Amino acid sequence: MKTIYPHKITVNQKLELKNLFVDFRRCTGCRDCEAACREENGLGPDYNWINVIQVGPREVEGRRETDNIPIFCRNCEQAPCVTACPKKAITRMSNGNVLINPDICIGCMSCAEVCPFGAIALDSRRRVATLCTLCRQLTEAGEEPACLQACPAKCIYYGEINQIMNQIRKQAASHLVKESVDDC
Repeated sequence: MKTIYPHKITVNQKLELKNLFVDFRRCTGCRDCEAACREENGLGPDYNWINVIQVGPREVEGRRETDNIPIFCRNCEQAPCVTACPKKAITRMSNGNVLINPDICIGCMSCAEVCPFGAIALDSRRRVATLCTLCRQLTEAGEEPACLQACPAKCIYYGEINQIMNQIRKQAASHLVKESVDDC
């Protein structure tokens, strides 16, 4: 049996990674997700595990539009942060989530340099790298992450990718039916 990740997962294991997914079209940029993340996880004022980035404005059919993109750890399948850490402080758990052990991390930030999403921050109080834990304290108790619970636009989802995509398809179909009925 070949090991994919040196820490926990092997090829023969079925991986059902639960993660956050965002319907970017629905994000209003209110930043309630940021506040909920900071409060739930006791984060300092100098960093957050989810950050809403505004892109734009741009012209769309004569209107100026700005896109709001929540950025957070995507738990990449081939997570470069895991292999970049010289102390092996970053591991992939058996559920597929990437976590940083603050007791091992030396704060060199090699992981942040290779993160394609800029999702790793420095906890300046403890001088260690930090990233989204998917509110592990909540999800392990069967609850949803704080950012999802706080989102008034309901654009953040948590679950396995195929389940989430099915949910989004149903919402899109419902919207299409509503539009066609309204056109009658």
